[in-house]
Order: sequence, then C-alpha cells, then structure tokens
Amino acid sequence: MRFLFPLGLLGLIGIPVIILIYILQSKYREQTVNSNYIWHLSDKFMKRRNPLSGITGLISLILQILLVAFVSFAISRPIFTLPDAANEYCFVLDASGSMNTYEGEKTRFDRAKDEISGIINSSSDGSTFSLIVVSDEAVKVYEGIKDKENANELLYQTNPSHTLGSEAELLSCAQSVFDQNPSTLVYLATDKSYKTHNNIDIIDVGTDTLENYTITNVDYSHTGGRLTVTASVISHISDTTLDVSIYLENQKMITKKIDVKGTEEKQIELECICPSLKSFEIRIENEDSYMLDNSVMDYNPKSDKTYSVLIVSKSGFFLEAVIDSLVDSDIRVVSPSVYETIDEKYGLYIFDSYTPSSLPDGAVWLINSDKSIENSGFGIRGKIEIPNGDVIEKSKSSSSSVRKLLEGIGDSDIYITDYVKYSGMYLSFYTLYSYNSSPLIFAGANGLGNRQVVFGFDLHRSDIALSTDFVMLVRNLLEYSFPDVIDETSYTVGDDAVLNVVSNVSNLKAKSPSGKDIFLDTSGTMATIKLDEIGTYEIGMTLAGEEITRYIYSSAHFEESKPAIEEEDFSLAGERTYDKADGEFDPLVIIFICIAVLFLADWGVYCYEKYQLR
Repeated sequence: MRFLFPLGLLGLIGIPVIILIYILQSKYREQTVNSNYIWHLSDKFMKRRNPLSGITGLISLILQILLVAFVSFAISRPIFTLPDAANEYCFVLDASGSMNTYEGEKTRFDRAKDEISGIINSSSDGSTFSLIVVSDEAVKVYEGIKDKENANELLYQTNPSHTLGSEAELLSCAQSVFDQNPSTLVYLATDKSYKTHNNIDIIDVGTDTLENYTITNVDYSHTGGRLTVTASVISHISDTTLDVSIYLENQKMITKKIDVKGTEEKQIELECICPSLKSFEIRIENEDSYMLDNSVMDYNPKSDKTYSVLIVSKSGFFLEAVIDSLVDSDIRVVSPSVYETIDEKYGLYIFDSYTPSSLPDGAVWLINSDKSIENSGFGIRGKIEIPNGDVIEKSKSSSSSVRKLLEGIGDSDIYITDYVKYSGMYLSFYTLYSYNSSPLIFAGANGLGNRQVVFGFDLHRSDIALSTDFVMLVRNLLEYSFPDVIDETSYTVGDDAVLNVVSNVSNLKAKSPSGKDIFLDTSGTMATIKLDEIGTYEIGMTLAGEEITRYIYSSAHFEESKPAIEEEDFSLAGERTYDKADGEFDPLVIIFICIAVLFLADWGVYCYEKYQLR
C-alpha cells in the first residue's frame, strides 16, 4: 500500500486530542424531575431496560476516533497494489478524411472514440494509456497517463482531419509503440478493413454499404457570356440518378439529372448564361453519408482585378492607350514636375525619358533612363548614336522566364536610332532584346525587391510602336509587373497553396473555412499555405494601400470518399510478450461510505444522550 498524500496522516493527531477531551470533560449532568421517587423508579427501570447505558459515552468516543482515522486516510489517499493486474494500452486513432462519414447520428470518428473510451473504462485501475491521432501526419495526444477521466476527456477533444490518411504513418506509429514494449495492447481504430492483422487489435468502424456520391475533376470555360463546366460524378455503391446543379452567387442556375452506374465515373457537362464570372459552384443535390465531397467551388482571380498605373512623361499618351486596351486599369499621366508632388502609391510606375531621383516602392518601367539610380541594379556608360538606324536583336535564350516574357512575340524588325549603353549589372536580369551584345530591353528585380523593366532607348525615336509585336510585348510585361497574388484557385485538401508576394503587398493573411487566421510571411517572393480543411480559404491583403480579398477552394480527396477500403494486412513485426504491470485498488469511495456511516452513528448516539431517544 502507498499513500498519494502522506501528510494527510497527520490528521491522526486528532485521536489523542479527542481522548484527552473525553477524559477532561465533566460527567456531571443536571436534570430537573418532579420527585425523587419518580427519578429513582425511572432510574431502576432504565437500568433494567438498557444495561448498556453505562458505556454510551464510550461508544461515542470510539465512533469519533474511527471517524478521525477514516478522514485522515481519505486525505492521505491510500492506494493498494495488485500484482500483475494492469496493462499498458496504446490507441492509434485514424483521423483521415473518411472518418467524417456519418453512420446514423454519429461520424465514424465519434464511434471510434466511443469504442476507445469503453476499453479505457473497463480496464483495470493502474493501467496506462497513450493516444496517437494520425491523418497525413501523427500527433501524440498523450502518453502513459493513468487517470481514466483525464484520458477520456483528452480523447473527446480530438477531431478528424480532412486530409488523405497515411497507412505508412499508421503502421510506423503502431510499430514504434510495440517495439518499446511488446506487452503493450495496441489498438488501431479505423474505417479501413484488414483481412489479416498481427500483434494489434483492429477497431473497425467502417461499413461498405453506405451511399456516397462524389464530384471531381472539375474544369470550366467562360466565353461569350456563357459558363461551361465539365466534371466527373460517381456513385460508390449502387446505380442511381443524381441531380447536379450549377450555382452562381448562391443562386441555382441549372440542374441536370445524371444516370450513373455504381463504382463507375461518368463525365458530365453543364452550361448556363454567365455574363461575368466571379465564382461558381457545382453541386450534387442528393444527400449521402459524406457530404463534404458533394460540391466543388472555383473562383476567377481576375474578376475584379484592376491595375493602378502612373505614367511620368511629357508625351505618354500612346502608352496609356496601349495599356488601357489590354487591362482594366486606373491610369494617370503626369509631367515630371508634377510627379515630385505626388504622395499616392501606384502598382506600376512608368518613367518615360525621365529619371527619378530615387526608385519608388512598386513595379517600375524605366524608359530611356540616362542617369544612374540607386538600387536600379545597373550603371550608365552613356548614349550611343546610330546614324542610319539599325535592327535590335531578339533573345534566343532557352530560359523559361525569358520564353514567358517573349511568349506570342514574332520576329518583326524593330529599328532604333540611338540607345543608352548599360553596364555593371550587379543584379540578375533577363535580357529580351539587345544591340551589339548590349542589353536594350531587360527585366528583373531591383535592389528594393520590386519588379523592374528597362527600355534602353527612346520609344518615340524607334518604330517599336508600329510593330505588330509591341502590344503583345506590353501585355507580357504588364503580366510580369502585375503578377497575380493567386495563380491557381482550385486545390485538393492536403495541398500547399503558393501565393505570389507582389510589390506593395502587406498584411497578407488567410482565413480557413473554420475561421482560423493564418498569417503569412511576405519577406520572400512566395508564401505557402497548407490546406488542411475542405472549403473556401479567404486571402486578405493590402495592395498599394487598397484592401483586397481573393479566394481559393480546397476540395475533398477522392480516395477518402470511398465508403470502405479493404486492405490486405496490418502486422507489427516482433514477438508479443504478456508481461503485466501492477494494478491499483483505490478504496477512496469505500472510505467515504464508512465516514458517512460513522458520522450518522455518532449523530445518533449524540441524540440519544441529549434527548434520551430510547
């Protein structure tokens, strides 16, 4: 036997105190009666009726001593050791996406927790419990705790994920526990079915008779004011007819009935009128056991995208016309003198035959800049005249960045009559056009980390504006200068979403479907979000002083949509041993019952002495 709180035994000091009080207390008791005769007669009668009346006070003393002793033992919390009566338990709980499937009123994950809780409650006192929750990664919730109530409380605080489960992670966790102690009773709670298993007990909470429908492989096109959506639908169990709908801005636009055969994917196409596309949802209207895979949303990242452009030039109106024809833009053209007084921020600054004293914080185009600028990444060697004019050379580089900037551009001749010779480039630039090996049009990041495009000649003293390739070149350079924060809006849960950290962006954060804020690092050129929930992630940011919101959608993983998966084997290597730990018996409840009985008995004796209740 051991005591959890040995200092509680100090309460036994109360026993000699009670005995001392009993010895010192006065035994005299004054009682008024009508006559001595009646008193003597009743006294003789009492002695005949109650021969134990002489030891009544002693009974009260004994009860009080026992009461103090039991209270002291209750405070010190005695624990009796039962040899070889307890076990070590380890529960590996599958938390993959399919565990969100409902079977009746509860999910499979809830049923698994109930099964584990039942094992914990029925185990011998003194057993130890460990819990590992596994989805695409393992999380050890607790290890080696003995308190059943605490183990159950932490168990019911766990939740399933939406990601694809990792059988390798499940096996690795279970094997590591078994290797540490081959006598551990290892339980795997999962909805996967295993034909054989060794050294582990499977708690199977899955069934293969639940109806589930899935929509996947969603793609769309939006042309001519019409939205066309293609997708695959599947009924995992039986032949059925599914109602598939398209929603725009939460409004149902069209519903189509689709006959599908069990376990076979069927391609579908739905079309509806859509003058402008911000987002759409394609949804299976039929209810099933796993509703998370019944719909997919997609967003158009360019639906409300605008470009703020400041052109600093004495005659930049043709640049304004070209840019305005290519993108939805807010363009302002100012003279160099007015530029010095502007406080507003812009996404793109175009300096046409004007060199600012310093680079602004934003994307920059430097056209015919003939003065050195701090952080520009290059030096100036002077202006070179070409008396009869000559053709500039298009880059033949195989770099993917150069090819993207020159995408769609032909081999039209571009003549120039003079140019600025740049040198000493200490930053990495992509050269698009050159003359006599001197870069004329190049792009890259400047010393401030912003995207920069440089034209080494005066656009007005060349025929570039007359070239059929000029519009395409400007379009490519605009896309380079204004990269989308979000290139892709449709993902599968478990993916990493990559966001571009563009110029003038700040306060970049995401909000998960459950409302959890995710703050992102904007110190680099890209930020990554781990998509571990199904639904819409809201991406908020401040871009050039303007609050902007974008959206991406994370859909259910197809493998987790299957009602049941049968696996061949789940075996732990090694030889099982059957060593048990010492169990425990905690008599606290019994002690409290004894205390209550002793208290009632002492109270009864007191009433007997005080009020003569015989």
